[in-house]
Amino acid sequence: MPTPSNSSATPTQASRHQRRREKTRARLIDAARTLVAERGVDAVGLSDITEAADLGAGTFYNYFHSRDEIVEAVAEESIESLGARMDLMTADMTDAAEVFSSSLRHLVRHAISDPLWGWFVVRLGVAHPKLIDILGPRAARDLRKGVDSGRFTIPDVEIATACVFGALLSTLHHVVSAPTQDRTDEVFAQAMLCMVGVVPDEARDVASRPLPPLPEVSTVQ
Repeated sequence: MPTPSNSSATPTQASRHQRRREKTRARLIDAARTLVAERGVDAVGLSDITEAADLGAGTFYNYFHSRDEIVEAVAEESIESLGARMDLMTADMTDAAEVFSSSLRHLVRHAISDPLWGWFVVRLGVAHPKLIDILGPRAARDLRKGVDSGRFTIPDVEIATACVFGALLSTLHHVVSAPTQDRTDEVFAQAMLCMVGVVPDEARDVASRPLPPLPEVSTVQ
């Protein structure tokens, strides 16, 4: 007769084990986010992350295979979730200029309200593939929508996307370095609207409209 396995667990035990794993993973994610925000990706080692999370060095490999993998996980949780919320916010907007402006303004405001998030994005840098994968297609989509509707005048959407991306990172660096600036989100959105062909007076009007709130995280599927 087979001997019962000691590894068998009740649903309650399995649930408790899963919660412990989730908490440990969250500690690693939080530690990596803070360290990258403070130092930049290249200056953060795996031992730094586990020490900051107050976990044993070997624990890291139960959740991630490399520093790049955990940095991608941080980006996914920190930036993709915000992108999804902006997608929901703009889903019913009919004016491409308002879609573009509202998304840019929320990104700037998020960096002001959460400087750690802002520094993480800035330190991650314009060349990081995960950042490009998350924000790049959204920017290109919004710009194409503006071109297709006749709202924007852009000779090359890919070049315009790169320009917006670089300007966004520079602006985020500005606001986390000098967070007392007022209306920076509006000024930035206005400048980007002018860049894509919206006349200055109209760009100012669009960028200063009341900003719709982002949907709560719980509503993002």
